[in-house]
Amino acid sequence: MRIIYFTDTFYPTTNGIVTSIISFSRELADRGHEVCIIVPDNPGVWDFEYHGIEILPMKGFPAFFYPDFKITFIFTPSLIQKIRKFKPDIIHYHTQFILGWQAIVLGKILKIPRIGTFHTYIADEWYLKVIGLENFHIFGELGWKYNNFFYEHCEHVISPSVNAREELIDHGIPAEKISLLPNPLPIEKKTALIHMDIATNTSNIIFSIGRLSKEKSFDVCIETIYLVSKKIPDVCFVIVGDGPERENLEELSRKLGIENNVRFLGKIPHEELMNSDIFARSKCFLTASTTETQGITIIEAMSFGLPIVWVDEKWVGEMIEDNGYKAKAGSAEELAGYCITLLEDAELWKKFSEKSFQIVKKYDVRKLTDNLEAIYVTTMKHGPRRK
Repeated sequence: MRIIYFTDTFYPTTNGIVTSIISFSRELADRGHEVCIIVPDNPGVWDFEYHGIEILPMKGFPAFFYPDFKITFIFTPSLIQKIRKFKPDIIHYHTQFILGWQAIVLGKILKIPRIGTFHTYIADEWYLKVIGLENFHIFGELGWKYNNFFYEHCEHVISPSVNAREELIDHGIPAEKISLLPNPLPIEKKTALIHMDIATNTSNIIFSIGRLSKEKSFDVCIETIYLVSKKIPDVCFVIVGDGPERENLEELSRKLGIENNVRFLGKIPHEELMNSDIFARSKCFLTASTTETQGITIIEAMSFGLPIVWVDEKWVGEMIEDNGYKAKAGSAEELAGYCITLLEDAELWKKFSEKSFQIVKKYDVRKLTDNLEAIYVTTMKHGPRRK
């Protein structure tokens, strides 16, 4: 098959959408399929290379409301020509923004079946806060109308979690049009891990990954570590990721007097991170985010046997099966209590760790790509035909 992906976020950005796209693309290319990925022309995008995968960057400009997000220009005749030359069998888009609309329009023009993956609910309360519209509740309703209108223009919808699928159905997307397909992870035995220097000798390491932006609630995580440090003074919170809130989070650490307990490692290339020993040295993975459809960083943490401490977030909760603790959203006190329990109870930690290793097997990219191929074949069979 020849498959075209459209996405507004891609390498070298590190997030769950990028990891999912790259994991599926590589596995599809390894199976002999041809993959073309249309992305914003961000610095570093040309550094991505893999056999059987072609990258087509689109020019654009940074969004005023989200500096790392680029708004691409409308498609050009040259892009249409390149797509015609590629002769795609299917279009698969991972965005509800400009490139997603280009995927829809080009699919209609060229008579190519389209699939859309529902990664993000764009009118979530946190995202509305980012652009200053959190007090305008009508935007929540309009967000779902926009979302539905968007996915009505594709032949099939992929949801990465059960709860996300139920949300789509509750808001009017037909159940028969939606397939459940979790985000994948290459499941390989971890050997010869590279040591990462984090300037600490403690064994009480709590780990987290993510974009340092308001919707990820890292401020709650830092408040959690402050409370943990009162009971376990040598606790070390290691954060991988960068973003607009980094300076505020560093200031919060200093204000709470725990700057020596927090390590901001910044952006680390995904493969380098996954081949490092930082996961294996950590005692648990901590997240306070309430904006995930399926947290792939949690899957990555479980692949190293980490217990998970998270907040009451329905789309993440279905991933956890007796291998972690759930706290009330925004409650640093509850999160801290659970972290302390895992750091102090070795037997419980071992039980949760073994369970994480078991759970993560169902996210193996090889098994999930089998399902993705089947979705593509079915969609092609029932989708529009080229004239």
